[in-house]
Amino acid sequence: PGGRVTGEHARLRDLRLTAVLAALKASGARRVLDLGCGDGRLLAGMLQDGQFEEIVGVDASAAALERAARRLRLDEMAPRQRARIRLLQGALTYSDRRLAGYDAAVLMEVIEHIDPDRLGALEQAVFGGAAPAAVVVTTPNADYNVRYPGLAPGARRHPDHRFEWSRAEFRAWAEAVAGRHGYTAAFEPVGAEDSRAGPPTQLAVLARCP
Repeated sequence: PGGRVTGEHARLRDLRLTAVLAALKASGARRVLDLGCGDGRLLAGMLQDGQFEEIVGVDASAAALERAARRLRLDEMAPRQRARIRLLQGALTYSDRRLAGYDAAVLMEVIEHIDPDRLGALEQAVFGGAAPAAVVVTTPNADYNVRYPGLAPGARRHPDHRFEWSRAEFRAWAEAVAGRHGYTAAFEPVGAEDSRAGPPTQLAVLARCP
C-alpha cells in the first residue's frame, strides 16, 4: 500500500504542477513569484516556458534554496537563462519590498504549513504588500482525505500541515481575502474528482479587479 500511496502522491504532484503552470499561462503573467518555492520544481517548469521572463523563487529556508539551485543547475546555466531567475530568502508572513509589482505569485501547497493565527500576516504580506495582479493558491482538499485508505479519520496528510481545509472552508477563505483586497476568486479542481469528496487538491486563482 505504501508504494501505491507514494505513486499517487507523485502523480498528484505532477498534476498540480501542470495545473499551476496552466493557470499562470492563462493569466498572461510574465514576471512571477513562487512563494515558498521549496526545492524548485515549479521554478524548473517555468524556466521551460518562454512566456515567463522573470522568475523569482522565495523561501524562508536557506537549505531549500540550496536544493532549488542544485535542481536548476544555476551554476551551469547559460547567462541569458540565468538572468531570468533569482532565488531570495524571505519569510512569507512579513511584507518585503523586493516582492512588489509582479504579474503573478504562486502559493503552491504553502498555506497549510502556516499556523492559522499567522494567515492574516501572510494575507497582508502577499495581497496587501506585494499585491501581484494574480495569485494562484493550491492546498489539499480535506474532504478527499476519506479516500486515502491509510489515513486515520481526522488525520492530516503530512505531519507538518497545520490544518487542511474542506472545499467550503477554502472557498470561504479565498473569497474573503479577495473581497478585502480587491480581487476576484475562481476555483478549479486538481486531480480526479470523486463524486462526493471532490478532487484531492483544490486550486484558486485570485485576480485583481481592473
